[in-house]
Amino acid sequence: MDLCDLFYRCGFIQNGLLRMKYYLTLILSVLALCFACTPEPKPSDFDKFTGRWYLNIVESQRDSTSSWEPRQDHYKNRQGFILYDGIEGMGVHHVTEHYQDYIFEGKGSLDSLTRNDLRHLADNFVYFGSYKVNESDKTIEHHIESANFQRMWGTIAKRKYEFEGDTLTLYPLRAKYPKTRLKWVKVNQTDK
Repeated sequence: MDLCDLFYRCGFIQNGLLRMKYYLTLILSVLALCFACTPEPKPSDFDKFTGRWYLNIVESQRDSTSSWEPRQDHYKNRQGFILYDGIEGMGVHHVTEHYQDYIFEGKGSLDSLTRNDLRHLADNFVYFGSYKVNESDKTIEHHIESANFQRMWGTIAKRKYEFEGDTLTLYPLRAKYPKTRLKWVKVNQTDK
């Protein structure tokens, strides 16, 4: 004997219509619970890239058996940002530590820049373009449309990538050692 039979025998349900309403309510309640417990769809890697990231550290690896260590050359303590707009546009800009504190020796126009000024400006790395994410082999391609180094215009910079929490690690693809990786941390809008 089920609950409907008990209600029917006690006179609470006088006809089949009320029994059908009971079953329909029960079925709809179970379906609502099933849909409420469905997990959110997992975001694609393309979606994970979207946003602004600050450069946390640049590391290098001497050979396949050595550990990753912070770079000690002109890439030591670099600072900057990479931006993925979520509609296939991107830009990256990073500079040496304390880049913004440099005081130019030359005054006025570009013609007045000294050799030291020009060296300082050469430590400024920037490019813009579009990007394509290949989730199957965990690579991203930066299709460079403009850059501060002309030889980069019209090229594709391919990188392996990994996400770990709020950190994005990019590995420029190159066949020989030393190898480099750049770790970027996602900027939350509240972190401004």
